[in-house]
Amino acid sequence: MDDRPLVYIGRLSPESSESAFREALEAIGWRSIIDSGSTVAVKYNGCHFLYLPGLNTTPKFLAEVVRILKERAGDVVVVEADLQRFSADYVYENAGYKKMVEKEGGRFVNLSKDRMVDVEMPGAFWKRRKMPSTLVEADHFITFPVLKTHKLWNLSLGIKNQFGCVPEADRVKYQKYLPEVVYDFNAYLKPSITLFDGHIGLEGDGPIAGIPKKVGVVIAGTNVVASDAVAARVMGFDPLSSGLIRYSHQKGLGPVELENIETKGLKVEDVMVKFRGPSTDLVSRAERWVRRHPRLANFVYRSWFFSVAKRFAWGVRGLYGYKSQYHRDVEATGLWKDYDWEHILKTYTPIA
Repeated sequence: MDDRPLVYIGRLSPESSESAFREALEAIGWRSIIDSGSTVAVKYNGCHFLYLPGLNTTPKFLAEVVRILKERAGDVVVVEADLQRFSADYVYENAGYKKMVEKEGGRFVNLSKDRMVDVEMPGAFWKRRKMPSTLVEADHFITFPVLKTHKLWNLSLGIKNQFGCVPEADRVKYQKYLPEVVYDFNAYLKPSITLFDGHIGLEGDGPIAGIPKKVGVVIAGTNVVASDAVAARVMGFDPLSSGLIRYSHQKGLGPVELENIETKGLKVEDVMVKFRGPSTDLVSRAERWVRRHPRLANFVYRSWFFSVAKRFAWGVRGLYGYKSQYHRDVEATGLWKDYDWEHILKTYTPIA
């Protein structure tokens, strides 16, 4: 019997997305993973209160996955925690999730407002901490991220998505320790399924101020590290180039070597779309330095100083052409032409 973790790769388009997600989940044996009548928590990537392809998990896709899961699960709960500048409730309603998810019988829990339970953690960063009861009491946990780069950690994939399970809105203070933090959450939650919305990803200075990238894949896996390893290769990256994947792999959470992963569906080389990595300009380097100092990062991102720093950063970037080039790059994709993307990025937290 092959006891390697299983990862499936398939094509994904909005026109046939439900069948694509169904095929992906069937390929990894989801019905044998999710117990009949169980409670399933699904962590989507809801990082802005307005929807942009590649920035948030697609609301239509989340609703379709809820519909599929409800064929077996008794309760499907989609979850997200408050962000630095606005609440998860606002994101859920304003970005289009609420109507679609609830139509399919799912419900939403804001992890920042959930009842907290003191639990023992794996110990890389926390030995004990308070966790949202929805996560503690769920029978199964599914993570449903987007394919993104990350300006600090190179990649923002399945492992990183659980940073949004940390209920503190000021979790920027943990950025310096992110490999340990997300390892603890993933090792505690043990995602039963990792599922990627790979229709459109985000390259460059993700996970927010990046450039949309058409990919058109769905990836589903039974192990979060193995799934991230496959997703990273689809994006043209060595999975170990991300400290988040590397740390969790070294701690034994899952394999990254393809020979230690059972793959189904399409081959990586058949769907690979090489992503541009994060920028190394002056502002990007400065932001990386700030985020290595938790108290300074908390002041910069969560005080009156943020709006000043953001205007200054964009002004500096304007001097050496970064801002105008970024606008040209986004417009050249044509993927955000129907969205007010300039306003969306202006209202988000990161300096970039």
